[in-house]
Amino acid sequence: MFRSGGWPRLAAALSLCLLGACGSAVERMLPGSAPIEVTEVRRLVSCNSDGPQTRLYLLADNNAVWAWEHTRKVDLIGVDPLPTAGAYVLVEMGVQQGGGYGLAISRRAQIDNGLVITLSASLLTPDSGQAAVQAATSPCVLVALPQGTYHGVDLRDPSGNLLGRADVAAAVQ
Repeated sequence: MFRSGGWPRLAAALSLCLLGACGSAVERMLPGSAPIEVTEVRRLVSCNSDGPQTRLYLLADNNAVWAWEHTRKVDLIGVDPLPTAGAYVLVEMGVQQGGGYGLAISRRAQIDNGLVITLSASLLTPDSGQAAVQAATSPCVLVALPQGTYHGVDLRDPSGNLLGRADVAAAVQ
């Protein structure tokens, strides 16, 4: 799936984000908001997304996570059982036409006075010319949020560009 050197590049990018490096732009971008820490708890390479767009789903509890998995006919891989969380956010990268794609969500996040959490994510792509699986993939990551009440979640890239949004009022599929 990866050419020589592909896995170390992916591992390095994930490590940087997990250590908070990809979240530094969020801190500069949102003065006046409070820092919080989030935790990636599960992920999957193919989440049966139905389109190319990045999507977020704010899930109230582990029952909502199970319902999402059941609807998509997937079983996310990671921490089992799920840790108790304030809520979860499921981040889908969208359908990609090959392998080598992924998401890295920073543990560093922000919450504003309107109770909207801003996450920072790096969308990983294969190296140009890299031999990759020629099957469609749709990477996703499940993130546990701290205890609290939230009105929504925004996802931004390290440059601050909005990648996706989930509102509490949005229906969970």
